[in-house]
Amino acid sequence: MFRRFSASSFRRQLTQVSAVGILVLALAISLVTSGVLARRLEALLLDYLVQLTEQLGTESVFAFLSRDRDVARTRVARIQAFPGVCQAALLEPNAGPLVGPSEAGARLLAGTPGAWRQRAALAGEDRACWHFAAPVRTHPLAISPLEARRTPELLGYIYIAWEKAPLFAVRAWLVAVSGVIALAMAALAIGWLQHYLRRLTDPLSDLAGVMQRMRGGEEDVRATVTGPVEIREIGRAFNELMARLERHRAALEAAVEIRTLELREARDAALTAARYKSEFMAAMTHEMRTPLQSIIGYTQTGQQELQFLENEADPVILGSLSRCLRIVLGASDELLSRINQVLDLAALEAGRREVTLERVDLSALLDQVVSVLKPLAERNHNRVEVVREGLPQVKIDRDKLRQIVRNLLDNACKFTHDGTVRLHVCAGNGVLAVEVTDSGIGIPADQLDLIFEPFRQVDMSDTRRYGGTGLGLAIARNVCRLLGGTLTVTSTLGQGSCFRVVIPLPVAL
Repeated sequence: MFRRFSASSFRRQLTQVSAVGILVLALAISLVTSGVLARRLEALLLDYLVQLTEQLGTESVFAFLSRDRDVARTRVARIQAFPGVCQAALLEPNAGPLVGPSEAGARLLAGTPGAWRQRAALAGEDRACWHFAAPVRTHPLAISPLEARRTPELLGYIYIAWEKAPLFAVRAWLVAVSGVIALAMAALAIGWLQHYLRRLTDPLSDLAGVMQRMRGGEEDVRATVTGPVEIREIGRAFNELMARLERHRAALEAAVEIRTLELREARDAALTAARYKSEFMAAMTHEMRTPLQSIIGYTQTGQQELQFLENEADPVILGSLSRCLRIVLGASDELLSRINQVLDLAALEAGRREVTLERVDLSALLDQVVSVLKPLAERNHNRVEVVREGLPQVKIDRDKLRQIVRNLLDNACKFTHDGTVRLHVCAGNGVLAVEVTDSGIGIPADQLDLIFEPFRQVDMSDTRRYGGTGLGLAIARNVCRLLGGTLTVTSTLGQGSCFRVVIPLPVAL
């Protein structure tokens, strides 16, 4: 219940609290007023009953003077016929019963000191009645003119029990009337309070509605400035704040539009520069391949001609020349491989690579790649293991698959010394999976994404231990994406790495 009260509106909470307070206050005033009136009425009634008891005692003098019990009984009967009288009795001067049915009343008065022995007074009370008693004395003029100067003589006492029921009825009526009046006044007060609270809270409700509309995305909303002074000030402050926000938003939108235009121009310039870079790299690598291939060709020709001079020239000179030519040829092959990598990357970035699908014998292709990389593995004292699972002929781009496998094996053999490089190839269930695992140096966790960036290696210092251009993994990932596949890596520093290629079959062009 308290949660429901807390979740209700401000007007409802204020109305409920005020209504409860007004009702409690009205009922309290009603009870206090009826209680005060009841006590005052009871005091007035007791005074009246004292006077009435004294008057009835005065009228009973003849019954005492006659000493006739029949007269006394007649007098008691007349007193009991009086409205509100429960019991009545005439008592002897010693408070003993003279006549009357109320021996209990006589016993109540007998031996009880009190003001009633001197004058009419309240002698006691119970739940149903008040017990009054009054002395009855002779009146000087009532006896004879000759005895007018004599002192009044005590004849006895009159005892009357008055009912409390009429007072209880009047008291209940007072409580009911005051309660009805209090409820009516409370209803009027609550009605007036409702009207005033509505005048007080309507502007707040309107302001809350305006805020809801603003939160819903509506623009150009303003609060109505009405109500008390404080609420009008809130409305003016809100409208001023909204005006400032709209001016700030307009300025911000203009700045964003200008910035967006600048960014768009910068993006276009960057894309143009990247395209020019790729085209320049492709052109330069293409131009570099031509003289390099000439160097390789002439070097190979020189080696062949040296074979014809084995019997004519000095063997030492021939050996030195042959060794120099082999070095030149090895360096030229390495340089040609680097140029081809740059050319492939430039072609991929320029979007000029096409996919040519053909039937490929996977076992033969793997044997060819492993045989080419065998010298590098032996140079680092590595053992290459090849695991084949279900290798039928698949329809794929031969050159691109060879490029992926060769780059991964080359990377694994280069970063592994005195270890094992394992190539696991599996074709089936609609995918071609190639997994290259090594026991090399491993890759830090924060470098796993960076190694696929062009020209990026884990060790980028000028004195790095491992050679290479850092293009192999970048080319492998781009080629995988070109074939619709993925290339992922998991690695533990100091324990090795695992590169996994998954290409869906058939390859979608």
